[in-house]
Amino acid sequence: MSSTGLLRPITPPSPSTWKGTVPLTMLLGMIITTNVLFKIIRRTILVPRLTIMDELPNFGLRRADGKIRGRAVICGGSIAGLLAAAVCSDHFESVLVIEAEGSPAEIGLDRAKEREFRIMHDGRPTPIPLRKRLLQYMGIHVYLPPVVLGLQRLFSGTLQDELDYFGFSLAPDVWDSTDPRTPRALPITREALETLVRRLVVNSRTNISFTTGTVDGFRRQSREDLMLSGVTVRGEQDEDATFIVDATGAAQCSYHKWLENAEFKPISPSLYTEYDPRLVYSQSVYTLPDALLPKFGKIFPYGLIPGAVFGNNPDYSTGDPRLLYMYLYEDRQRGGWGTTAEQRPRGLTELRAYTKSLHNSEHTPQWVYEIFDLLEAHEEECRPWYSDVHTGKMSFVKYHKAEKESLPSNWVAIGDSMLKLNPTYGQGIVKSVMDSVALDSLLRKVPSRCGGGIPADFSTRFFNKAVARTEGMWEATKAQDYGFPTTVPAKGETLAMGAFMRAFGRHLMYAGVKVAISFHFTLTSTE
Repeated sequence: MSSTGLLRPITPPSPSTWKGTVPLTMLLGMIITTNVLFKIIRRTILVPRLTIMDELPNFGLRRADGKIRGRAVICGGSIAGLLAAAVCSDHFESVLVIEAEGSPAEIGLDRAKEREFRIMHDGRPTPIPLRKRLLQYMGIHVYLPPVVLGLQRLFSGTLQDELDYFGFSLAPDVWDSTDPRTPRALPITREALETLVRRLVVNSRTNISFTTGTVDGFRRQSREDLMLSGVTVRGEQDEDATFIVDATGAAQCSYHKWLENAEFKPISPSLYTEYDPRLVYSQSVYTLPDALLPKFGKIFPYGLIPGAVFGNNPDYSTGDPRLLYMYLYEDRQRGGWGTTAEQRPRGLTELRAYTKSLHNSEHTPQWVYEIFDLLEAHEEECRPWYSDVHTGKMSFVKYHKAEKESLPSNWVAIGDSMLKLNPTYGQGIVKSVMDSVALDSLLRKVPSRCGGGIPADFSTRFFNKAVARTEGMWEATKAQDYGFPTTVPAKGETLAMGAFMRAFGRHLMYAGVKVAISFHFTLTSTE
């Protein structure tokens, strides 16, 4: 090749070529840059701040520098309290759980073999719960994957053994999925979960003790500091504490009386919010005898897989808050629940009519009614029982906005004690797990040599971390509840609030349903 050929000048593209190429190149560059920036922001800011994923690997691990000297006292022994006890046992020399309704020694570490029933005013049988203060104790639930992940980490050496002991099994979060990568959920009753977690705590943490009693206040170390030195127990001696956790649930005792009685600066009433969805849900529970399992297994489209097998959620645009769910869960029990209606169905005849009256009932699959027919034909064998639950008001104490003088440094409130969510959305226990992970991550930063000197800003940092991850649950579920005219809004708010969030969620849900249906039929036709 000649030197002339090597040095031949390059002819630039004409302006007409640039006109289409430059904007396209710029657009592609912007897309790539935006994608890279979003991944960086998500990895460095959003995931650590809004999720527990970065902290889960350490959840349940032994401290590297030994335990903090002193004792943690947990006020309340339900799910949030038990999880907090397990976390604190990994960080403090000892833990005391004070529970008003009985210690594990009195309640037991196993599920009741036989139930006691009473007859409701309408003649239906309802079980007498072992824990009478918990309104949802007999409630049917599917505990979502974050709960399972948290339990797997916190009780890594014993969870599977205890699940096997009770005969519980994890199920796909998407109930019709056969993909082993699908996140696992735990479809059991609240009674079963609490018994499971209590047994896990007792059998895995030897430095936890339990006592029965009613905590009625805090004991302040001195007026000059923001530390607590213990709790007072009604009719009993005081209990000393290095660290205190309020797990009193919806009673929210710290806010309503304990802090002010201990002469901390009152928390502004503007930091307390409550609204009332006026929610009542009913459940009817049928136990399927072994002889009938094959018949039911043929009707359910995916066999007898535990979990939610059918659901009809309310659409706020109709103004009708009623809903219906059908579950399969432990002990071969099948339960349906969910209505805010005053005319709650009292039997299968009413339940069938109720199902047909719901919005979108025309999409209810025929096999749902076939299940009703089979249950009705074998009602005596299935021994149904019923329960109604009034969930009460939802409330949020915004401790993260409180003044420093209002909060003891060696104290936190977790679970419903800080924020109570509408239980029909299934996020209450998820929130308790997230609170426990936040508590664990902050306690890991407290050196053991501190000798019980919890940092002065500990409670503030805890509430900031916890609320960043859970406030969205409150806003989203409240916005959904505000879509129904039966809801009583919070003071200073109206039911119009959250309209955009409701509309966006509704369109997203319907879009998801359409995509899922199309995808399902595509797969079917391919086969």
